[in-house]
Amino acid sequence: MIFEIINNNSENKLVPRYSSWNIKELELEQLIIGNNSGSELSILDENLFNEPLLFIRNQPKTKNNKRADILALDRFGSGVIIELKKDIGRLGVETQALQYLADFSKFKGNDFIKKFSNKSKNDEYLNLQIKSFLGGNAEINNLNQTSRIILIARSFDQTLFSMGEWLSEKGVSFKCIKYTPLELNFNSTIKHFIDFSVAFDRPTKSIYPVSFSSTTRDPKIFWHNIANNQQEWWSFLVENEQIPACFENSAGDKGEELLLNYINGDRIIPYATGFGALGWGEIKNRNSYRLIKKDSKEDLLDGGCLHRMDIKWMKVAKNLKNSLSAEEIREKFNIFHPLSTSVSISAEKGENLINFLNTNLDLLNDK
Repeated sequence: MIFEIINNNSENKLVPRYSSWNIKELELEQLIIGNNSGSELSILDENLFNEPLLFIRNQPKTKNNKRADILALDRFGSGVIIELKKDIGRLGVETQALQYLADFSKFKGNDFIKKFSNKSKNDEYLNLQIKSFLGGNAEINNLNQTSRIILIARSFDQTLFSMGEWLSEKGVSFKCIKYTPLELNFNSTIKHFIDFSVAFDRPTKSIYPVSFSSTTRDPKIFWHNIANNQQEWWSFLVENEQIPACFENSAGDKGEELLLNYINGDRIIPYATGFGALGWGEIKNRNSYRLIKKDSKEDLLDGGCLHRMDIKWMKVAKNLKNSLSAEEIREKFNIFHPLSTSVSISAEKGENLINFLNTNLDLLNDK
């Protein structure tokens, strides 16, 4: 619900505002998947779902030729059925989603890849994208062992939440996301906005296992995509001993959250898209996080990647061309390049990669 703040006799009041503008279900679907309907896969907007989800297919067919709206995967390799409703999500819509879930949940591991790979690409492409998204920590054989439901609607009948409670007790994670369309007139220019908010969320322990906060967990090894693959940018990060994050480049967004998830002792392997692993460093001062000012001397990307944290580089490639390629990393260590900004790497594989970088980056730098 969008409220306008109105001053009445020196008192501020919240007045709900409704918009006559509405959006068609198919238009909403296209906005959510963005450019993902093409041959390339990417992550659905994390700000919308409050978690990263790898887009797999839109309008996938069941064995009865019914079509779900969107199929995705979460960080644990669980299938996610996303169903959209133009207006109210009422009791019964979850039954439809459960039918899709029951059909798609039969496809596990490599069977999932064969079923849902884009025909314009081979199965290996989807295999690679999934492993990159999961960070190489999950085996393909364990893919889609559990499934989830996310409903998106303009509003929800409260009885649907009771059904969600029951489903979560039976092991089916259930989330409802409410959207509010708004049309505003700015100086005779009509602009459209959509607000998304989580109305109901009941995850299951099997999908969201108990974990420790970033202040109490043990240090880990992470991929970290440096976001821009220009030499000037990488040289700046090396010289100033920084790692960046982007997103909305504003206080409190996912970029800030991502960097503050690191703790002292975390080891970071920077990655540049199109090149590979650039070395490694260690977080020494988590409290060094800051949001730099746009147009400051540290703003090399015209307002992009303003979230920064200090890092102590231990061994790095001087030039992007001297990185260790993603192909070689896959072949030698069975580690897959990151599809998102930050992905953890299993301890054993990460140690092996860091040891290799320590030994071989000098040779690469001499090329």
